[in-house]
Amino acid sequence: VKKLLDKKNTVINIDALTYCSDKEINKDFQTYKKYIFLNKDICTINNLPDADYIVNFAAETHVDNSINDNDVFIKSNIQGIHNLLKLIASKDIKNRPRLFHISTDEVYGDILDGYYDENSILKPSNPYSATKASADMLIKSWGRTYDIQWNILRPSNNYGPLQFPEKLIPR
Repeated sequence: VKKLLDKKNTVINIDALTYCSDKEINKDFQTYKKYIFLNKDICTINNLPDADYIVNFAAETHVDNSINDNDVFIKSNIQGIHNLLKLIASKDIKNRPRLFHISTDEVYGDILDGYYDENSILKPSNPYSATKASADMLIKSWGRTYDIQWNILRPSNNYGPLQFPEKLIPR
């Protein structure tokens, strides 16, 4: 977001400000004239602003949390992407944004030997990864059915500025 803003792009940030949101970062971004913040849930928004791209970072995360209470994971990770897809599909095909969806490598399950790539079978092994795999499958099917342009990114334990420490070394 900061790089886009530094390059003078308009960024509209839709965030429900759940437990894993960095509420302070939004204050830093407010200094940019082309930054718009909407405190909303992607499950309940009823329109999308005009945009070239939608980058969906919205998700409930943390495997342990999904094991203890997975209802919120179903809501955010599956129903949220479903709502975004409906909103994208409702736009005139010439005005549809490309969807960049941030998923997880955990959709592949445990790596016992070798590696996975984008063509590997999805074998989620916990409620969190199952909801992310569900979202990935919804995106692919809506892309084919409704001609929605998409990219799915499946990073593995990213760590950098503003990340929670357990993302580097899981607890």
